[in-house]
Amino acid sequence: MLNRKTALLVLSVAVLTTASAHAQYHIYWGDMHGHTSHSDGKGSLDDYFTHARDIAKLDFAVVSDHDFGNAAPWQMPKETWTLTQDKVDQYTADGKFVAIAGYEWTSQPKYWTPEEPIFTGPAKFYNHKNVYFPARVEYLFSGKDPAYKSPNLLAQAVQKVGGLIQNNHLDPGPEGHDQFDYDPAYASVIVNTEMWPDTMQYEGKTYTGNTEKTLREFLNKGGRTGFVGSTDTHEGKPAAKTAVLAGELTRPAIFEALRHRRNYAVFNAKIVLDFRINSHFMGEEIEIQGKPQISVNVQGTDKIEEIIVVRDGTVLHSLQPGTPNAKVDYLDEAFSGNSYYYVRVIQADKDEHGNRSHAWSSPIWVKNK
Repeated sequence: MLNRKTALLVLSVAVLTTASAHAQYHIYWGDMHGHTSHSDGKGSLDDYFTHARDIAKLDFAVVSDHDFGNAAPWQMPKETWTLTQDKVDQYTADGKFVAIAGYEWTSQPKYWTPEEPIFTGPAKFYNHKNVYFPARVEYLFSGKDPAYKSPNLLAQAVQKVGGLIQNNHLDPGPEGHDQFDYDPAYASVIVNTEMWPDTMQYEGKTYTGNTEKTLREFLNKGGRTGFVGSTDTHEGKPAAKTAVLAGELTRPAIFEALRHRRNYAVFNAKIVLDFRINSHFMGEEIEIQGKPQISVNVQGTDKIEEIIVVRDGTVLHSLQPGTPNAKVDYLDEAFSGNSYYYVRVIQADKDEHGNRSHAWSSPIWVKNK
C-alpha cells in the first residue's frame, strides 16, 4: 500500500511497498530529454544541471544534445561529449541528485536522398531517439554512421555498454511508419517512449499529436514500451516529467528502474501514481492464475477529474472521483488470458496554456498460466 505519511512529509519522495515482498521503492522525479547550447538549445551544461537540481528541485536529469545538426552539417565534437560526461560526474551526488549523460540520435529521411546522400535504398524516418549511459563511453553511436544507421544497429551497440534508448516525440502520421522499426528482442534496450496528451493547447491554438493513440496502436501489435515524460527543453530548463520507482537515488538504481519500465510519465503536476496488478508493479510482464486484480492509488495535487484503466487499447474501467486522492480496486472478470493494462489520470488543474495535468503509468503485461 502507498505510504501516505511519507508522501506528505517528503515532497519529492513517496514510499511504496509490495504486498508480497519486503522490497521498497521511492518515487524520484526527473526529466529525460533536454538540450543546451552544445546543440540547438540555450545555456551551458552547468546552467542545465544547476536549474534541474536547484530550481526545478529534480532528483535526476538527462542531458541529450544532438549527435548531428538538422541544418548545417555539424557533428558533436568528441571534446563536447567528454565534457558532458565530466559534468554529469561532477553534479552527481548519491542520495541528493543524479545527472545522466545522453544524446539525441537524430535520424533523418534526407540521409537516403540526394539532399544529403549517406545511405542507399528507400528513405527511412526512424525518428529521434534518446540514448543514455550509466557509465562513461568513448563516443557517440551516431545516426549518420552506417554502423548505427538503424534502431537495430543502434540497440546492438548500446546494449553492449549497458545503455538505454527511448523513442522521442512520436510522429502519428504516415511519416512515422519507421519509428518502431526494430526487432522485438531490442525492447529490452529501447525500453521507453515519450508520452504526451493527444491534443494540446499552446498560445491559444490546438495541436493534435495523437501520442497516446499511436502508442496504443504499437502496444496492440505486441509492442513493448514503458512511458516517460520529457520537456525536450531548448531553454536549458528541465522539469519534473518522469517518475521512477527506485530503491535509492543513485545512477545504477535509476537505470535499473528505467530498464524494467518501473516509471511513469506526467504532464504538468507531480501526481503520485501507484498501479499494480496482483501486487506486481507497472512495467512488469507477469503470469497469473485466475483473473487480474487491478489496484490503483492516486495522490493528486488537485481534484482528479478522471482515472481510466486501459486494457488492450480500450477503456476497461473509469472513475470520476472529484477528490485529490482516489483508490481503485477492480477485478477484470472478462480477462481472456493475454492482455496489457495501463492507467491514465487527468486532474482539474491546468497549465498556463489551458492543458490539464496528466499521469500515465507504464503498462503491465498479463498472461494466464
